[in-house]
Amino acid sequence: METLTVELTYAQALFDAARDRGMIYEVAEEYGDVTETFRQNPDLKRLFIIPTLSALEKNTVAKKIFEGRISRELMNFICILIDKRRIGAWDGIGRQYEKLVLEKDGLTRGVVYTAVPLDAARREALEEKAGAAIGKMVKLENHIDKSIIGGAKIYVDGKLIDASVKARLEEMKQRIRT
Repeated sequence: METLTVELTYAQALFDAARDRGMIYEVAEEYGDVTETFRQNPDLKRLFIIPTLSALEKNTVAKKIFEGRISRELMNFICILIDKRRIGAWDGIGRQYEKLVLEKDGLTRGVVYTAVPLDAARREALEEKAGAAIGKMVKLENHIDKSIIGGAKIYVDGKLIDASVKARLEEMKQRIRT
């Protein structure tokens, strides 16, 4: 729970700063670029976490790598995370920032589980149905779950919309019993 609070607190601070400067989407894109750099170079992220280097040394390395490639706002944010020893929460902060951007746009993300990959038209139709059910626009990421016989299970905003064949069969059994 504490991790989520830290992640959301820092994401909100970054979001507020970006919003005040009219840079919400630019910062989101740059955040993704830095995240990709960390994924491609895991030792770099570890360098920013290890306690044997001072914050000043870590900030110097960060500036050499990122300065000129990202906005001053995100560069300052990275330095703050290093100073506060919170750079380890980078990925979680990014997820929370993305959620804040989506909320600003009246969107939310969810996951749809299906037995086979969905084509774009079917995914969009499910996004519309899920959105109507929760009162928001929804963007769904398709995950394959071979245990689903047919239909789909949608998780969005902590809610489950179970439109799987198995759920329908269970519902029919219940009706027959009553």
